[in-house]
Amino acid sequence: MIREEDRRFKNLEFKIGAFLAASLVGVLLVFIFYGLQKDFFITTYGLNFTVERGTGFSKGMPVKLSGFRIGRVTSIALNDQAMVDIAVEIDQKYSGWIRSDSVAKLVKEGLVGDNIVEISVGSRDKPELKDGAAIVYVKTKGLDEVADEIAERVKPVLVEVRDIIGYINDPEGDLKKTIRNLEALSGKLEGTRLQADQLLVSANQSIGQVSSKATTVLDATNKKVESIDLAPTLERVNQAIDTIDKKLPPILDKADTALADVSRVSRETRILSESAFPKIPGLLSQAEDVMLGTDKLIGSIQNVWLFRSNAPPAGDRLFIRGDSHD
Repeated sequence: MIREEDRRFKNLEFKIGAFLAASLVGVLLVFIFYGLQKDFFITTYGLNFTVERGTGFSKGMPVKLSGFRIGRVTSIALNDQAMVDIAVEIDQKYSGWIRSDSVAKLVKEGLVGDNIVEISVGSRDKPELKDGAAIVYVKTKGLDEVADEIAERVKPVLVEVRDIIGYINDPEGDLKKTIRNLEALSGKLEGTRLQADQLLVSANQSIGQVSSKATTVLDATNKKVESIDLAPTLERVNQAIDTIDKKLPPILDKADTALADVSRVSRETRILSESAFPKIPGLLSQAEDVMLGTDKLIGSIQNVWLFRSNAPPAGDRLFIRGDSHD
Protein backbone atom coordinates (compact mmCIF):
# COMPACT_ATOMS: atom_id res chain seq x y z
CA MET A 1 0.00 0.00 0.00
CA ILE A 2 1.30 3.44 -0.92
CA ARG A 3 1.57 5.96 1.98
CA GLU A 4 1.33 9.65 1.23
CA GLU A 5 3.06 12.06 3.69
CA ASP A 6 2.46 15.83 3.98
CA ARG A 7 5.71 17.72 4.04
CA ARG A 8 4.25 20.29 6.47
CA PHE A 9 4.09 17.58 9.11
CA LYS A 10 7.60 16.38 8.48
CA ASN A 11 9.79 16.95 11.60
CA LEU A 12 6.79 18.21 13.44
CA GLU A 13 8.01 16.97 16.79
CA PHE A 14 11.26 18.87 16.37
CA LYS A 15 9.49 22.04 15.42
CA ILE A 16 7.17 21.83 18.40
CA GLY A 17 10.08 21.22 20.71
CA ALA A 18 12.03 24.17 19.31
CA PHE A 19 9.00 26.42 19.66
CA LEU A 20 8.49 25.38 23.26
CA ALA A 21 12.16 25.89 24.02
CA ALA A 22 12.14 29.38 22.46
CA SER A 23 8.97 30.21 24.42
CA LEU A 24 10.59 29.10 27.66
CA VAL A 25 13.68 31.17 26.89
CA GLY A 26 11.53 34.22 26.11
CA VAL A 27 9.57 33.79 29.33
CA LEU A 28 12.82 33.38 31.23
CA LEU A 29 14.26 36.54 29.66
CA VAL A 30 11.11 38.47 30.46
CA PHE A 31 11.24 37.22 34.02
CA ILE A 32 14.91 38.16 34.30
CA PHE A 33 14.27 41.58 32.80
CA TYR A 34 11.30 42.13 35.12
CA GLY A 35 13.36 40.98 38.06
CA LEU A 36 16.09 43.39 37.16
CA GLN A 37 13.56 46.19 36.91
CA LYS A 38 12.06 45.22 40.25
CA ASP A 39 15.42 44.61 41.86
CA PHE A 40 14.69 40.92 42.44
CA PHE A 41 18.29 39.83 41.95
CA ILE A 42 20.08 42.40 44.15
CA THR A 43 20.57 42.55 47.90
CA THR A 44 18.42 45.32 49.37
CA TYR A 45 17.53 46.71 52.77
CA GLY A 46 14.44 48.66 53.79
CA LEU A 47 13.96 52.20 55.07
CA ASN A 48 10.75 53.99 55.94
CA PHE A 49 9.42 57.46 56.64
CA THR A 50 6.05 59.02 57.41
CA VAL A 51 4.36 61.89 55.55
CA GLU A 52 1.22 63.90 56.22
CA ARG A 53 -0.21 63.34 52.76
CA GLY A 54 0.41 60.61 50.24
CA THR A 55 -0.19 62.90 47.27
CA GLY A 56 2.54 62.45 44.68
CA PHE A 57 3.74 59.07 45.98
CA SER A 58 3.14 55.82 44.12
CA LYS A 59 4.22 52.24 44.58
CA GLY A 60 7.29 51.39 42.53
CA MET A 61 8.39 55.02 42.03
CA PRO A 62 12.20 55.35 41.94
CA VAL A 63 14.41 56.42 44.81
CA LYS A 64 17.48 58.37 43.76
CA LEU A 65 20.69 59.58 45.33
CA SER A 66 22.51 62.47 43.60
CA GLY A 67 20.30 61.84 40.55
CA PHE A 68 21.19 58.11 40.39
CA ARG A 69 18.54 55.39 40.96
CA ILE A 70 19.35 53.35 44.10
CA GLY A 71 15.95 51.84 44.98
CA ARG A 72 12.18 52.05 44.77
CA VAL A 73 9.06 52.59 46.85
CA THR A 74 7.66 49.23 47.94
CA SER A 75 4.56 50.15 49.92
CA ILE A 76 2.27 53.03 50.82
CA ALA A 77 -0.04 52.58 53.83
CA LEU A 78 -2.25 54.73 56.03
CA ASN A 79 -1.45 54.38 59.76
CA ASP A 80 -3.55 54.88 62.90
CA GLN A 81 -2.75 58.61 63.06
CA ALA A 82 -4.21 59.19 59.58
CA MET A 83 -0.72 59.70 58.25
CA VAL A 84 0.95 57.82 55.40
CA ASP A 85 3.81 55.36 55.97
CA ILE A 86 6.17 55.01 53.02
CA ALA A 87 8.53 52.01 52.75
CA VAL A 88 11.45 51.95 50.31
CA GLU A 89 14.04 49.35 49.30
CA ILE A 90 17.62 50.51 48.81
CA ASP A 91 20.44 48.63 47.08
CA GLN A 92 22.77 47.40 49.80
CA LYS A 93 25.89 48.60 47.99
CA TYR A 94 24.76 52.24 48.38
CA SER A 95 24.21 52.03 52.13
CA GLY A 96 27.54 53.76 52.82
CA TRP A 97 26.15 57.03 51.46
CA ILE A 98 22.99 57.01 53.54
CA ARG A 99 23.69 58.16 57.12
CA SER A 100 21.64 59.26 60.09
CA ASP A 101 21.67 62.90 58.91
CA SER A 102 20.38 61.99 55.44
CA VAL A 103 16.90 63.22 54.54
CA ALA A 104 14.28 62.10 52.03
CA LYS A 105 12.04 64.42 50.07
CA LEU A 106 9.58 64.26 47.21
CA VAL A 107 10.84 66.14 44.14
CA LYS A 108 9.94 66.38 40.47
CA GLU A 109 12.47 65.55 37.78
CA GLY A 110 12.61 68.65 35.64
CA LEU A 111 9.72 71.01 35.19
CA VAL A 112 7.17 68.47 33.96
CA GLY A 113 8.95 65.22 34.92
CA ASP A 114 7.80 62.36 37.17
CA ASN A 115 7.89 62.49 40.93
CA ILE A 116 10.78 60.73 42.67
CA VAL A 117 12.04 60.27 46.20
CA GLU A 118 15.37 62.07 46.56
CA ILE A 119 17.72 61.03 49.40
CA SER A 120 20.58 63.30 50.35
CA VAL A 121 24.14 62.16 50.99
CA GLY A 122 24.99 61.85 54.68
CA SER A 123 28.12 62.85 56.57
CA ARG A 124 30.98 60.37 56.88
CA ASP A 125 31.17 60.80 60.66
CA LYS A 126 27.51 59.81 61.13
CA PRO A 127 26.39 56.18 61.51
CA GLU A 128 24.80 54.29 58.62
CA LEU A 129 21.07 53.61 58.59
CA LYS A 130 20.38 49.92 59.10
CA ASP A 131 17.62 47.76 57.66
CA GLY A 132 14.16 48.92 58.86
CA ALA A 133 15.44 52.27 60.16
CA ALA A 134 13.45 55.48 59.74
CA ILE A 135 14.84 58.29 57.64
CA VAL A 136 13.89 61.93 58.16
CA TYR A 137 11.44 63.27 55.59
CA VAL A 138 11.54 66.95 54.56
CA LYS A 139 8.33 68.27 53.12
CA THR A 140 8.59 70.12 49.82
CA LYS A 141 6.00 72.41 48.34
CA GLY A 142 3.83 70.98 45.60
CA LEU A 143 2.66 72.80 42.54
CA ASP A 144 -0.69 73.58 44.12
CA GLU A 145 0.96 74.99 47.23
CA VAL A 146 3.41 77.01 45.15
CA ALA A 147 0.50 78.24 43.03
CA ASP A 148 -1.45 79.24 46.16
CA GLU A 149 1.58 81.04 47.57
CA ILE A 150 2.16 82.88 44.31
CA ALA A 151 -1.54 83.76 44.17
CA GLU A 152 -1.41 85.17 47.71
CA ARG A 153 1.59 87.28 46.80
CA VAL A 154 0.15 88.43 43.49
CA LYS A 155 -3.30 89.24 44.88
CA PRO A 156 -2.28 92.54 46.59
CA VAL A 157 -0.47 93.57 43.44
CA LEU A 158 -3.56 92.85 41.34
CA VAL A 159 -5.69 94.86 43.77
CA GLU A 160 -3.31 97.80 43.50
CA VAL A 161 -3.29 97.51 39.71
CA ARG A 162 -7.10 97.50 39.73
CA ASP A 163 -7.15 100.60 41.92
CA ILE A 164 -4.62 102.33 39.68
CA ILE A 165 -6.63 101.51 36.56
CA GLY A 166 -9.79 102.78 38.25
CA TYR A 167 -7.99 105.95 39.29
CA ILE A 168 -6.74 106.47 35.74
CA ASN A 169 -10.17 105.84 34.19
CA ASP A 170 -12.02 108.06 36.66
CA PRO A 171 -13.32 111.02 34.57
CA GLU A 172 -13.33 113.25 37.65
CA GLY A 173 -9.93 112.09 38.82
CA ASP A 174 -6.83 114.21 39.04
CA LEU A 175 -5.23 112.48 36.05
CA LYS A 176 -8.14 113.15 33.71
CA LYS A 177 -8.36 116.75 34.93
CA THR A 178 -4.64 117.17 34.41
CA ILE A 179 -4.92 115.82 30.88
CA ARG A 180 -7.78 118.22 30.12
CA ASN A 181 -5.81 121.11 31.60
CA LEU A 182 -2.80 120.12 29.50
CA GLU A 183 -4.98 120.04 26.38
CA ALA A 184 -6.33 123.50 27.16
CA LEU A 185 -2.84 124.73 27.94
CA SER A 186 -1.53 123.31 24.67
CA GLY A 187 -4.27 125.16 22.78
CA LYS A 188 -3.38 128.41 24.55
CA LEU A 189 0.30 127.78 23.91
CA GLU A 190 -0.46 127.46 20.20
CA GLY A 191 -2.11 130.88 20.23
CA THR A 192 0.77 132.27 22.29
CA ARG A 193 3.22 130.84 19.80
CA LEU A 194 1.39 132.54 16.92
CA GLN A 195 1.45 135.86 18.80
CA ALA A 196 5.13 135.38 19.56
CA ASP A 197 5.80 134.71 15.88
CA GLN A 198 3.98 137.90 14.94
CA LEU A 199 5.86 139.81 17.62
CA LEU A 200 9.16 138.45 16.32
CA VAL A 201 8.27 139.44 12.77
CA SER A 202 7.37 142.98 13.87
CA ALA A 203 10.49 143.14 16.02
CA ASN A 204 12.61 142.08 13.07
CA GLN A 205 11.03 144.80 10.94
CA SER A 206 11.56 147.40 13.67
CA ILE A 207 15.15 146.29 14.12
CA GLY A 208 15.68 146.58 10.37
CA GLN A 209 14.29 150.13 10.39
CA VAL A 210 16.35 151.11 13.43
CA SER A 211 19.42 149.59 11.82
CA SER A 212 18.87 151.51 8.60
CA LYS A 213 18.33 154.77 10.52
CA ALA A 214 21.40 154.12 12.67
CA THR A 215 23.42 153.47 9.52
CA THR A 216 22.21 156.76 8.06
CA VAL A 217 23.07 158.65 11.25
CA LEU A 218 26.51 157.07 11.41
CA ASP A 219 27.17 157.96 7.79
CA ALA A 220 26.14 161.58 8.43
CA THR A 221 28.29 161.68 11.57
CA ASN A 222 31.27 160.29 9.72
CA LYS A 223 30.83 162.91 7.02
CA LYS A 224 30.62 165.72 9.61
CA VAL A 225 33.65 164.38 11.47
CA GLU A 226 35.57 164.15 8.22
CA SER A 227 34.52 167.72 7.30
CA ILE A 228 35.89 169.15 10.54
CA ASP A 229 39.48 170.50 10.16
CA LEU A 230 41.29 170.02 13.47
CA ALA A 231 44.71 171.19 12.25
CA PRO A 232 44.36 174.88 13.32
CA THR A 233 43.02 173.92 16.73
CA LEU A 234 45.83 171.46 17.28
CA GLU A 235 48.35 174.12 16.15
CA ARG A 236 46.99 176.60 18.71
CA VAL A 237 47.09 173.96 21.42
CA ASN A 238 50.71 173.15 20.58
CA GLN A 239 51.64 176.87 20.70
CA ALA A 240 49.94 177.24 24.08
CA ILE A 241 51.81 174.23 25.39
CA ASP A 242 55.11 175.66 24.11
CA THR A 243 54.38 179.01 25.81
CA ILE A 244 53.57 177.25 29.07
CA ASP A 245 56.79 175.25 28.82
CA LYS A 246 58.78 178.50 28.41
CA LYS A 247 57.06 180.48 31.22
CA LEU A 248 56.66 177.70 33.75
CA PRO A 249 60.36 177.31 34.85
CA PRO A 250 60.82 181.01 35.88
CA ILE A 251 57.51 180.90 37.75
CA LEU A 252 58.61 177.78 39.58
CA ASP A 253 61.95 179.43 40.45
CA LYS A 254 60.16 182.50 41.86
CA ALA A 255 57.84 180.24 43.83
CA ASP A 256 60.82 178.42 45.33
CA THR A 257 62.43 181.77 46.29
CA ALA A 258 59.17 182.96 47.89
CA LEU A 259 58.83 179.73 49.83
CA ALA A 260 62.44 180.13 51.06
CA ASP A 261 61.71 183.74 52.23
CA VAL A 262 58.53 182.59 53.97
CA SER A 263 60.49 179.86 55.74
CA ARG A 264 63.16 182.37 56.80
CA VAL A 265 60.56 184.87 58.08
CA SER A 266 58.79 182.11 59.99
CA ARG A 267 62.07 181.05 61.58
CA GLU A 268 62.93 184.65 62.59
CA THR A 269 59.41 185.18 63.96
CA ARG A 270 59.76 182.09 66.08
CA ILE A 271 63.12 183.31 67.42
CA LEU A 272 61.70 186.81 68.27
CA SER A 273 58.66 185.26 69.97
CA GLU A 274 60.90 183.02 72.01
CA SER A 275 63.06 185.99 73.10
CA ALA A 276 60.10 188.32 73.80
CA PHE A 277 57.93 185.87 75.73
CA PRO A 278 59.90 186.10 79.06
CA LYS A 279 59.53 189.92 79.06
CA ILE A 280 55.75 189.92 78.69
CA PRO A 281 54.94 189.22 82.44
CA GLY A 282 57.11 192.18 83.56
CA LEU A 283 55.52 194.50 81.05
CA LEU A 284 52.11 193.43 82.24
CA SER A 285 53.07 194.13 85.90
CA GLN A 286 54.34 197.60 84.99
CA ALA A 287 51.18 198.32 83.02
CA GLU A 288 49.08 197.25 85.99
CA ASP A 289 51.04 199.54 88.35
CA VAL A 290 50.52 202.42 85.99
CA MET A 291 46.80 201.71 85.85
CA LEU A 292 46.60 201.53 89.67
CA GLY A 293 48.44 204.87 89.98
CA THR A 294 46.08 206.39 87.51
CA ASP A 295 43.17 205.04 89.51
CA LYS A 296 44.50 206.67 92.66
CA LEU A 297 45.04 209.96 90.89
CA ILE A 298 41.51 209.94 89.55
CA GLY A 299 40.21 209.19 93.06
CA SER A 300 42.10 212.10 94.52
CA ILE A 301 40.76 214.47 91.90
CA GLN A 302 37.22 213.28 92.57
CA ASN A 303 37.63 214.09 96.28
CA VAL A 304 38.13 217.75 95.45
CA TRP A 305 34.81 219.53 95.97
CA LEU A 306 35.10 221.19 92.67
CA PHE A 307 35.05 217.91 90.91
CA ARG A 308 32.86 215.98 93.34
CA SER A 309 29.87 214.31 91.85
CA ASN A 310 27.56 211.43 92.49
CA ALA A 311 30.17 209.05 91.17
CA PRO A 312 31.01 206.05 93.33
CA PRO A 313 33.62 206.60 96.07
CA ALA A 314 37.25 206.27 95.23
CA GLY A 315 37.51 203.30 97.52
CA ASP A 316 35.79 201.17 94.89
CA ARG A 317 38.59 200.13 92.63
CA LEU A 318 37.92 199.85 88.98
CA PHE A 319 40.85 197.57 88.47
CA ILE A 320 41.66 194.37 90.34
CA ARG A 321 45.31 193.72 90.89
CA GLY A 322 46.10 190.44 89.35
CA ASP A 323 48.88 188.01 89.33
CA SER A 324 51.47 189.02 86.80
CA HIS A 325 51.95 185.43 85.85
CA ASP A 326 48.29 184.90 84.82
